[in-house]
Amino acid sequence: MWNKKQDELINQQKAQIEKLTQYITSELDKFSHIPELISKDKELINALLTPNNSAQIEITNRYLDHVNEVVSAADTYLLDSYGTTIAASNWFLDRSFIGKNFAFRPYFKEAIQGRESEYFALGLTSGLRGYYYGFPVVYAAEIIGVVVVKMELSAIESTWQQSQGAFIATDDNNIIFMSSEPSWLFKSLTNLPEDTLTQIRQSRQYLNADIEPLNATGDLTVSPSILNLKDNHTHGEFLSLVERFPRAKLNLRSLVSTKHLYWSLVNFIVIVALIFGVLSLLLLLARHRRLKHQQIDRIQAEAKQKLEFQVLERTAELQVEIRQRTEAEQQLIKTQGELIQAAKLALLGELSTSISHELNNPLAAIRSYADNGARYLIKGNSEQASENFSKITQLTQRMANISQQLRSFAKKSDNTDLTYIALDPVLFSTKALLNPQLKSLNIHLIEAEPSSYLVLANPIQLEQVLVNLLTNAMQEIKDLEEPKLSLSLQASSDGWLFIHIDDNGAGVEEQKIARLFEPFFTTKDNGLGLGLSISRQIIDSFDGHLEYDSSPLGGARFTISLLTAKD
Repeated sequence: MWNKKQDELINQQKAQIEKLTQYITSELDKFSHIPELISKDKELINALLTPNNSAQIEITNRYLDHVNEVVSAADTYLLDSYGTTIAASNWFLDRSFIGKNFAFRPYFKEAIQGRESEYFALGLTSGLRGYYYGFPVVYAAEIIGVVVVKMELSAIESTWQQSQGAFIATDDNNIIFMSSEPSWLFKSLTNLPEDTLTQIRQSRQYLNADIEPLNATGDLTVSPSILNLKDNHTHGEFLSLVERFPRAKLNLRSLVSTKHLYWSLVNFIVIVALIFGVLSLLLLLARHRRLKHQQIDRIQAEAKQKLEFQVLERTAELQVEIRQRTEAEQQLIKTQGELIQAAKLALLGELSTSISHELNNPLAAIRSYADNGARYLIKGNSEQASENFSKITQLTQRMANISQQLRSFAKKSDNTDLTYIALDPVLFSTKALLNPQLKSLNIHLIEAEPSSYLVLANPIQLEQVLVNLLTNAMQEIKDLEEPKLSLSLQASSDGWLFIHIDDNGAGVEEQKIARLFEPFFTTKDNGLGLGLSISRQIIDSFDGHLEYDSSPLGGARFTISLLTAKD
């Protein structure tokens, strides 16, 4: 019985540790690529090249503050080659990192050597636990600084609460850095040698925290094992399971009090005693019956009647219990479904900016077709109204396809829908989608002549890119007296087809061209800075190119280069 209950607890804790490991990994992955992404930004490079330029430093401060807000990090800051902070997202706060030197931090030492780094420690200024991501900033093949993104770990601990035990994360010195029991934080499982404590203080990983021991006895390297903990607040025996988390150099450990095992054994003994008592009573009853032979028939009849009544009563109770359990199971399934749906909606919330950006144009077209359909119905022209409503149906289906493709693109590792497709149907559906807006803005689109080109692409994603580029162009020229918009094709002898989109707008300022396709960079007052970045990624997935140039019409030219099928 003891071993069975122990095996059950071990299996439960193994499953919990595996889930926690996956959760921690997913949380850490959210920020792991941010430093590398922004390290190439000119705002950071210019600040490192001209640290005495107060105007540039202010621009970089505001940029880091914007990035920090977008990615929901704790802090984002820029260190020069000596480890001194020259710009930070918290530049305007009393706890600003500006001027602070972090050269002693391992994440700086590794990144300044050209390596991506991760590190956990107490914040020097805030005193809060943080996980740090460092990445080198390179200019002209030389490392000129380090950009750092910090996330707080308190949110991870909030998922660690459970009824039958505790979870802790310890470093290689068995110091507790994260714990579901707050009183255990920054304590060591064992007594540490004085020289080790000195090294820890010198590293300043835990600042001036007093590292007290929990005086654990037992083999910390074996899993599962029995550990005894004893300090001013904790005393007891625990079943311990441990799993190495190599990425963060942490050991994730589960601790369940062995009291649960003892109580299970006590319950088993009580049940056995009850069974023995019942058997003894049955034997006494049999003996009594033998002594009262004359009353056997009457007693048996009464006992039978009583037993039948009890069976009926118990059957009714069981039916009620079964119904209640069935209802509880159905409610659990419903609740689980609602939780799954809530998680889906949370993910959709994170993607809503991109989705709304891609679906904005079909929604406008649907509204236009709906208005036209209503007018045709008023005029009694049901045929034209039906045609408009059919187009609305087609557009809603198209919106569903776009949403599906966006979801596939966000998590794809390969593009299984990539093949050689006819270009003309894509151009036709793009024109049909944009026709209502072209008419409302009084813009004439100069279209390419019909062709038989086959290009390597995904038709829905290619249409998304064309709609995005043409919409951007329409927004740029809509206020001109004579707006001009052109879509033309040009084939090369080496197997490429160039799709040119030209307008006669103001074009893009010279100093902004280099950043035109960067995420979060926009030339619009209310732009998201994602459309061109997503469009380039889509075209890149086709093994193609998306480039900007000045247009012969006087404005902007965006050129999509796609591979064509060989004859």
